This record gives sequence, C-alpha cells and structure tokens, in this order.
Amino acid sequence: MTTQKKNSAVKAVSFMMLITLVGKVLGLVRDQLLAANYGNGMAAEAFTTASLMPRTFFDAVFASAISASFIPIFNEYLKKKGKKEAFALSNRFITLMGLVTLLMTVVCEIFSSRFVWLFAAGYDNETAALAAQLSHVMFPTIFFTGIAFSFVGILQSLDEFNVPAALSVASNAVIILYYIFWNDRFGVYGLAVAFLIGWAMQAIIQIPSMMKKGYFYRPDFRFRDEGIRKILILMLPVMVGTWIQPINLIINNQFASHLDMGVTTLQYANNLYTIIVGVFVLAIANLIFPKLSRMADDAEGDGFGQTVRVTLRSMMFFLIPMMVGLMVLSKPLVKLIYERGSFDALGTEMTGTALCFFAVGMIGYGVQTILSRVFYAKQEGKMPLVAGIISIGVNAALCWLLMKPIGLGGLALASAVSSTVAALILFVPTVKQYPGILDKKLAADLCKMAVSALVMLFCVYLPYHFLAARMGDGLIPRVILVGVPTCIGIAIYMVLTYVLRVDESRFAFSLVGKFLHRGGGNPPTGGTPEKKSEENTQQQKGREGMTDKISLYIEDSFFFRLIHGFVIWFWGIWSQSLTYRAYRRLGQAVGRAFWESGIFTFLRHNWDYWIRSARGRLPHLLHGPAKRCAVAVQEEKGFAATMVAESAILRLCNQNFLIICICALAVAIPILPTMLQAVLAAGTFALYVINVWMGRIRMQRTALVGVLVGLFALCVVYGALTSYHFPKAVMVMGIFLVFLSVFFVCRDCIDTEEKLNLVLFVLIATGVLIALYAIFQYVVGVEMDEAWVDAESFDITTRAYATFNNPNVLGEYLIVIGSLAAGMMWKCRNWAGRLFYTGCFGILCLGLLATNSRGAMLGLMFAAGLFVLLAERRLIPIGIVALLAMPFILPSSLWERLLSSVTMSDSSSQYRLSIYQAGFDMIRHYWVTGIGVDAFNEIYPLFSLEAANAYHVHNLFLQEFIELGIVGFSVFLALVLLFFQKIYSTMARAARRYRFILAAVFGGFAGILLQGMTDHIWFDYSIVLLFWCVLGIGMAAVRLGEKSWRKKN
Repeated sequence: MTTQKKNSAVKAVSFMMLITLVGKVLGLVRDQLLAANYGNGMAAEAFTTASLMPRTFFDAVFASAISASFIPIFNEYLKKKGKKEAFALSNRFITLMGLVTLLMTVVCEIFSSRFVWLFAAGYDNETAALAAQLSHVMFPTIFFTGIAFSFVGILQSLDEFNVPAALSVASNAVIILYYIFWNDRFGVYGLAVAFLIGWAMQAIIQIPSMMKKGYFYRPDFRFRDEGIRKILILMLPVMVGTWIQPINLIINNQFASHLDMGVTTLQYANNLYTIIVGVFVLAIANLIFPKLSRMADDAEGDGFGQTVRVTLRSMMFFLIPMMVGLMVLSKPLVKLIYERGSFDALGTEMTGTALCFFAVGMIGYGVQTILSRVFYAKQEGKMPLVAGIISIGVNAALCWLLMKPIGLGGLALASAVSSTVAALILFVPTVKQYPGILDKKLAADLCKMAVSALVMLFCVYLPYHFLAARMGDGLIPRVILVGVPTCIGIAIYMVLTYVLRVDESRFAFSLVGKFLHRGGGNPPTGGTPEKKSEENTQQQKGREGMTDKISLYIEDSFFFRLIHGFVIWFWGIWSQSLTYRAYRRLGQAVGRAFWESGIFTFLRHNWDYWIRSARGRLPHLLHGPAKRCAVAVQEEKGFAATMVAESAILRLCNQNFLIICICALAVAIPILPTMLQAVLAAGTFALYVINVWMGRIRMQRTALVGVLVGLFALCVVYGALTSYHFPKAVMVMGIFLVFLSVFFVCRDCIDTEEKLNLVLFVLIATGVLIALYAIFQYVVGVEMDEAWVDAESFDITTRAYATFNNPNVLGEYLIVIGSLAAGMMWKCRNWAGRLFYTGCFGILCLGLLATNSRGAMLGLMFAAGLFVLLAERRLIPIGIVALLAMPFILPSSLWERLLSSVTMSDSSSQYRLSIYQAGFDMIRHYWVTGIGVDAFNEIYPLFSLEAANAYHVHNLFLQEFIELGIVGFSVFLALVLLFFQKIYSTMARAARRYRFILAAVFGGFAGILLQGMTDHIWFDYSIVLLFWCVLGIGMAAVRLGEKSWRKKN
C-alpha cells in the first residue's frame, strides 16, 4: 500500500470514528430530551417499549447477519465476477430483504398488542394500549432499516465508510429537531412519527452515494441464485448467534415491567452504558474486522493470532479503568445527563444503580464483541451460536434469582454476567487455537492494569464523596462532581501504568507528545539517505506490535488534525476578542504595578553585595560574620580530618547519605512524634558538621540569610535563658534549635537539580498520602474536639486532621506542600511528570478543603495568586474568572466560612480578638526583653480579659514579639523579608525551570505566613521542622538558579 493510500485509509477511519462519536452524543441528547419531557411516566414507558420492538426484531434477524453474510459474498462476486454481477446480486438481495421486512412489518402490525405483552407483561391496560398504538406507527421502521443496512453493506464493500457512519447522526437529528420545535404541539404521537422519519432517513441519505458509485436499484426476483443461497447458508448461524443481545433485552424488559418505572429506567441505563462502551469497543471492532476478514485465508498463521492479541490488549487497557470509574460515578453521571424536567432524584437513583451493575459486564461485553468478529471473519458461526444460547439461559436464570433481592440492579447484573459468560465461552477455543494470545507478558500487563485500576478506584472514590458533600445542585457543580474525579482517576491510572511499563500507556504518552508538537516540523537530521532509510527501518521494527498496528489508524489522523485545527481557530477568535484584550490589559497593569512598586524594588536589590561591600553601612560586627559564612571551607585537610574521613562508617555517611536523611526528615514531618523527629534531625546535623569539617561540603555563599538565621538562633537562646518558664524553656529551645539546624543541612547538601527533585518528590508524595488520609477521614467521619467546630455559626460536622493534632496544623502543612506540587507541575517538561504532579496538586487541594480551615484556604489562594504573578502571568485572567465564579461554585456554608475571615462575626474570631488585645498589652510591658520562650501560658492570665485560657496568641508575629522582644522580632522580620528578596532577585535571572520552584517556595512561604497571621504556626513542632526545611530548600534552589545563570553567561 502506498503512503497516499495509507493516509487516505487513515483519514477515512478517523472520520468514521468521529462521526460515530457524534452519533453517540446525539443519541445521548435524544435520551436527555426524552427524560426531560416525559421522565419515567406512562408516555415514556409506552414509547420506550414501542420503539424497542421494531429495533429488537430487526437486530435479532438481520442486523449482524447482513454484515457477516452479505458483505463477504458481495466482495467475492466483486473480485471474481466484476461489478456488474455484484450489483445484480445486490438487486436480488435488496429485493429479498424488502419483501421479508415488509412481511415482518405486516405481521407485527397485526399482532402489536401481543408483542407489547411479550415485551412488558407487567404493564397496566392503559400503558399497554398506548404502547400498541405507538407501535403501529413505528413498526414500518423494520422495512426502512432493512433497506438501509443493505445499502451499508454495498457502500462498505466499495470502501465508502463516511456515509454509513453518519446514519445515526441523521436519525437522531430528526428526533432532536422534533423535540425542539414540535413536541409541545403533537406530543408522544408526533414523536413516534419523527422516529419513523428518522429511520427512513437512514436509507434515503445513502441513495446519492449509491448513485455516485454507479449503483441503481432494479427489482430482481430471481432468488434461486447461487449467491443468495450462500448468503442464506451463512446468515442462519450468524443470525441465531446475534439473538443474544435482543433476547436478553426482551427477558430483562419482561422482568423489569413488574417493577415500577422499570422498563424506562433500565432502557436509560442501557443506552448510556452502550454509548460509553460502544465508542471504544465498536470502534475497535469496526477497525479490526476488515483486517481479520482479509487475513481469513491464512487464519492459522501467526499474523491472525497476533492481531487478535493486540486488539484484546488495546481494548482491555481502556475497558478496565472505564469499568471501575463507571461503577463509582454512575449516579453523578446519570444526574448530570438525565436529571432535569420530569426526571427526578428517584429516577437518578434507580438509573444509576442499574448503570453501576451494567458496568460490571463491560469487559465481558468487549471481549465477546471482538471474539465474535474473529469467528465471523473465519466464517465460523457455531461458537457464537453456542455462546449466545448459553448466555440467554444464564441471563434468564439470574434475572429470576436476582430481581427480588436486588431489584432493577439485579436485572442489569444478570445481563452483565451473561455477557461475561459468553466471552469466556468464546475465549477458551480462541486461546486453544492461538496459544500466543495469552502469554506471560499479557497476563502480567493485565495484572498491572488491574492494580492501577484498583488504586484509581480509591483515588476516584474519595474525591467524589468529598465533593458530593460540598457541591450544590447546579450544572457547574454537577460537571465538577463528575469531571474532577474523572480527571484525577485518568491521571493516576495513566501514570501508574506508565511507571509499571505497560506498552499501551507509553504509546499513549508518545502519541500525545506528537500531537502537541504537531506543526513545529521535524528537526533536520544528518547522514546520507541510505543511513536515514536504515534508521527508519530500525524504528519501524522497534514499533512492531501494538504501536505498529494502531498508530497507522491514529497517528497523523484526520481526527487529531480536526481537533488541532479547532483549537487553533478558537484561540484565534479568543485572542482577538474584546474580553481577552481587557483581561490582557488588566493583567499587564497588575503586573506593571507590582513590578514598579516599592516592595518589589526592595526585593530586586542585591542586599548581599551591599552588605559585603566596603561601602556597606552595616556595622563591621555583622560584616565579619557575613564574610566568614560566605567563605568556603578550605580544601586542605588536617591530620584529624584525614583520619576521620578514612573510617568505613563515615565514608558511607557522605553527602548523598545526607540527602537520604533529608528525605527521611520529609517523611517524618507528618508521621513521627516530636522526640523522634528531633533525634533524626540532630543526627543529620551532626553528620553535616562532620562532612563540612572534612571538606566534603562547601557552605553556600548566600551569606546574609544564613547570618540572620544564626542571629535568630542566638535570640532564641537568650529568650530561653531569660524565660519566665525557665528551666523548662531550655528543652523547648533545644528542640527548636535542632529543627532550625535542618536549614543549613538542606541549604548546603542540595547542590544539584537531581537532589532537589528527589527531596521535593518525597515531600510531595508524603503530603499526598496525608491528604488522602484526610479525605478518607472527611468521607467516613472522625471524632473531633468540640472546640474545632463553631456549631452556632457554621453548619460543619467534620474537620479532617489526618496525622496531626489539629485541622489548622494540617492546613498549614498542605499549604506549603501544595505550592511545591504546583511548582513541580510547571517545572516538569515531560507529560508523565506533569500528570503526576497535577494529580498530586488536586489531591492536596481536596485534603486542604477537608480541614475546613479558613486560614489555610486563604493561605493557599494567596500562594496561588503570588505564583501566578511571579511565574505564569498568562493565568491571571483565569484566576480572575475563578475568583468571580467562586461564590457560585463553592457551597454556601464554605463561602460563608471564608467571608467570616473578613467580617470576624463568628465566635472563633471574637475569641482571637480578645487574645490579640491581651497580647498587645503584654508587648507594651515587655517590648524590650520579651517574656521568654514558652512563657506565654504563664503570663497570659495576668493580662486576660476573660476566664478562657490560651496557650499562644494565635499570631506568629505577635508571639515572637512577645517572647523575644523587639530585637528578636526585628531579626525574624528581617530574615523573612530578606529571604523573599533573595528568592525574587534570583528568579529574574535563573533558568526558567528554577523560576517555577522559586515562585512555588515564595508563594508557599507567603501562604503559611498569612496563615500565621491568625494562628501560631510554630506551636506544633512538625510545622517548625517543615518551616526550616523548606527555608533551606528555598536557599538551595537559589544557589542552583544562580549557578544556572552563571553557566549560561
């Protein structure tokens, strides 16, 4: 096949997939309109049954039989006898089909009331009579469908796929137009007429294409033709084998008619199920069936079995997560699609339950569909026939057993199990004939897919239940309730399968990368044409298997080109719109205002150089320590250092081992108790000092921040020794200084980008586990302190706290970790990493919402705003829209809780105000020396205006002022400001990938300090350790950013 022909085939197949998807979507819209206008009432029940009868009769007799019997014989005539004889065979076949379907129509019209009883014996007289009246109008669709399917067989044999794929688009469009313009006037009777016209359009729209191909129908009654005889011989077993689905549907409807609103509800669930699974299964089956038919002459060869194996692998990769996701999100999906108008919450509950049980058989349905095509391609209809008969018996037995205990869900489960049984019956002989289908690699990959899907189940279930308790009942909340867990589940499944080295996942990522880079051209490569040809041949061999077979249909396809073109077109319109220009001007004005403000002028200034220079105005007392801290340890080692370095233990405890210790500290922050954290931090710092002494580690030249950290440590020592809580304050001082020492370890040991990425990964991964635990607590409920819930002001029943002792402490932790996850999400240049950190960021945000901490929510929003301003200003318009939409998206209780941070109307805010007043009184008395470390609880009762006790002042800055006095507070404030200054000044010249990390550290630190305005974040030692750890990581990122700038210049 030439490249031009191959591309044409690819475009045709891609367009067929697109049109099929459009038809499925229009069918979904059609069902939505039926649910909205008629709900689950009598008219809907009657119309559903009346429309089901002609489709069921035709599907049971002719649907698959035409494709599996007429098409092979027509192709044989076309190949051996020419187009004229093939068209003559078509005339005889269409004439025969017309007569048979016309006879079926007459019989159905005569016995319509009997057929209604067959399909729904549990109907009352009025509903049964209405269904019979409507069926009189709709039974002629059998005739039009027979003609339409015959035309489809001819056109597909002549390589025309686009028009046959658009049949459902035409019929659904007619019905949708009726709902919009005429339903109010003509009601359900007019709907039946529209149904008939829509199915007649399926035959009519194919006539121009038939004429274009040179075919003109002429009646021919010579049915004793050899071709007709072959068609009938092939049709009988195929026809019986295809009865499984219609007969199972009749059986299910028969049992469902005994349940209130059973038939319509089951039909809604089945339609939604077939739309979801059909887009993938039928698309793959339609793609693979022609290839299998062409390979049928050599069915014993390796190529046939390999094609079946690749098809099953590709299908299972999609169906396993789809099954899991649909089982979890069945009810919110039904609510999003159907619940409006006459379709109420009870209908959603029933339809969602049925859809959940239908999803159980998704894998069986897919395997059965593919393997039946395998047998039909070899013209073997016996096994599908046997599988169908057994499946019908299993379905009937299970319906009888499960309807009473489970109800409507039992009927759906019976259908799912029967499909799975049929798939197993077909799978066993297929594997016996082609042993290579089921090998160790396939079994291992299926296990990997299953494990990934189970993890995805957990990651979808928790966000769904978390959001369900908070979201309102509008369209946007419904979309969020389905979309957010779906996106999280897809990201988790794709990343896990990619990590577990599943071929389909890796191919999917490569395909996404190629699509995103489309249009950029390929980089020129050197070498001779012969060498390039050899390289292309090797690459083609490397893509053997699934990639080689599927990429021909997807890569460079019309479907992806269409999406890409639509995106470019939409962006062109949007970028020229007045709204976008206004947003852009607003973003530029905000950015310019920040850039030209005095605060950012301070941040851009090189204060380190100003202090270290001879022109510096700072006293030489501070200039000396700054200079000493900036000088690296000398390379010459003394005798003692050499002896220590030669010891076996310390050779292992090198700088890389210290990175492992830092990762262990990152894991220990939310898990280990304080004393174990202190022991781990002290041991890490001791190893750091030894490595510095031996010259293995060079101290960072960022002098001023390090000097201020040292000065602040001296202030803490002074505050402990002069504390009113001495000597117990000494122990508090010791733990604090041990945690403070982690700053120097992180700052000097993280000296490469790989080490920075590892430490951040461990921090974020640990935070994700803690956030998942918090979501779990919120979903299942957890015991809480009554002080955490202001029942008088807010309707809050649960506040998650995970492994911490307080929801606010968990919120402080997640502010920082969430900001770092956002930075890594933008820093990563590969899609696997971006998907992973995007999922992590979403889980961390959900965990933070589970705390119901106002300060934490505001802190994360503040951190996100700073990150956007510093690193990605293109997101400013989206941020503004998100802020404006927040009152409409967030539940009213959560929005009121956020507003209470401004109004200060709740009891918690009033309690803090009284403590602040007492705190300012304490500052007026002890502003010079402070009261000392850990002495607040001793002094506060002397200044308290109320009987309530307080362990701290609920404000980090006030707490440090009260404990350390003016000097300690000034040093702490200078430390914070100069840390921000160093981060910001480095961002202006560092490589782009470091800017995101620096912006994330800047935003996360600012967010937790904003939380510190309403809470004493250092009251929990875990946050103290996190504070100094992230401070050190930020300074390490500063060094790496400056190094990248120096290397570039």
